[in-house]
Amino acid sequence: MKKIVLAALIFFAFLLRTYNISHVPPALSWDEVSIGYNAYSILKTGKDEHGTFFPLAAFVAYGDYKPPFAIYLTVPSIALFGLNEFGVRFPSALLGTLTVLMTFFLVRELFKKSKNYELITNNLPLVSAALLAISPWHINLSRAGFEATIALFFVVFGTWLILKARYQPRMWLIAFIPYVLSMYTFNSSRYFVIIFSLGLLLFCWPAVRKNWKNVTLGCCIAGVMLLPLMPHLISKEARLRYTEVNIFTDPEIVKTANERIDREGNSIIGKIINNRRIGYARSYLVHFFDNIKPDFLFIKGDGNPKFSIQDVGQLYWIEAPFLIIGIFALLITNAHIALLLLFWIIAAIIPAAVARETPHALRILNSLPTWQIFIAFGILSCARFFKKIHSSALIAFLLLLSFAYLLNGMYYLHKYYRHYPIEFSGEWQYGYREALMAIQSIESKYTTIAISELIGRPYMYTLFYNEIDPIMFQRTKDARFDTAGFYHVYGFGKYRFISELPAQLDSQTLYIWDATTVPHGVRVLDTIRFLNGNPVLVIFDLGKVKL
Repeated sequence: MKKIVLAALIFFAFLLRTYNISHVPPALSWDEVSIGYNAYSILKTGKDEHGTFFPLAAFVAYGDYKPPFAIYLTVPSIALFGLNEFGVRFPSALLGTLTVLMTFFLVRELFKKSKNYELITNNLPLVSAALLAISPWHINLSRAGFEATIALFFVVFGTWLILKARYQPRMWLIAFIPYVLSMYTFNSSRYFVIIFSLGLLLFCWPAVRKNWKNVTLGCCIAGVMLLPLMPHLISKEARLRYTEVNIFTDPEIVKTANERIDREGNSIIGKIINNRRIGYARSYLVHFFDNIKPDFLFIKGDGNPKFSIQDVGQLYWIEAPFLIIGIFALLITNAHIALLLLFWIIAAIIPAAVARETPHALRILNSLPTWQIFIAFGILSCARFFKKIHSSALIAFLLLLSFAYLLNGMYYLHKYYRHYPIEFSGEWQYGYREALMAIQSIESKYTTIAISELIGRPYMYTLFYNEIDPIMFQRTKDARFDTAGFYHVYGFGKYRFISELPAQLDSQTLYIWDATTVPHGVRVLDTIRFLNGNPVLVIFDLGKVKL
């Protein structure tokens, strides 16, 4: 019976992550089109958009040097479904679904030797998996082409393998491989895996000590697999990206420290108290605790609409009391497991807290499914309590809980499908696809197509939606890196990508331009609007071309 319920749960999780996935979210982000087109380029030529043969360490992309594995996983999806929204997003949705399944096996393995009460231990794996299946946090990020979702699958898979290896020593040889794959998939995983694996090995210390030869060999295998990544990790490009986002290069902290020291007349005590290192430490702690604020977890979620619908927290509000109960109940009954799960959360937040932008649902996604395990333990602990009172009390509790989850879930899904695309289409670079589709029947009449860079990276959208031959692009592109290390394409073929209109417009050029700054006296052919009706792009020419 449990297998049937689990199968039904996985199917339901798959539906939640794939239903209408081509249109919700309402458009592909610039990272998604980059992943998709580079996968397409690999499929067609064995090279990325820059002409590099099968990159192993990173794809240069926009100069942001994307980890490679998510792109390679997208290649078969593009081959099967085509260069479109579904093809790009399916790998994330599929591995998001499989993460739900792996959570079941992980929890079962984690509590294998647990002496908790039967009601809890028998149902905890299924309840934990069910909570992840309906999690707004996980659903949101599984429905877009985010590398983090794919990396999370390998983190959960790898953790399960390591836990299995405690009783099957030969598994140590392969146990670390999923962790390595996660490091090839998402930047935050590179730091999380190192931190968390140390705590996990300590948790498994009796088995590690007993089978140290297999553990050592498994680590060596993982180390060899990481060798292609090492040159990139110490490269100036990697350092540049890190410098741009971390709090330790924030000049405001140094400025504030110096101002306070000057204000106190450069006194010794002032230099000690106002030292910039104390400022950095304080800033880090603020950013760390941002990621566990109740407002972030239960009320509004991440401030970036790409990662949250803004009306629902990363977790449902009904889960707040059960999270607290679950943490304390597990600390009392299985402290070593509770401490491991808490360390898992901390290990996920430690690298994310270094960034200036917090809280950040994507960068701490590796903390899942620990939240769901704690919540599930809290729910089952309450169920056990009410069962001891009377069976009718248990039934009443389960009915009320089911009703609360139903209300939370219906509210979330209604907001997600009906309102979120309309309210936040602009956050997903909506408009380029629509504009490119609108000009398909007339673009051959013009010598040049000039497209505004207002809402993103138009060159990549042009490559993606027109399925431009990668070889043609590489031969005709006008592109270069800027001083910050980012890659800019100014044109290829008949397409030009511009940040401002020329003083003299060309009569043989078709313009796709910012709706707020359309010149007077031009012939407007079409207006592209966000889903809320506000104009975003205008297609125009000088009226000299016969259509």
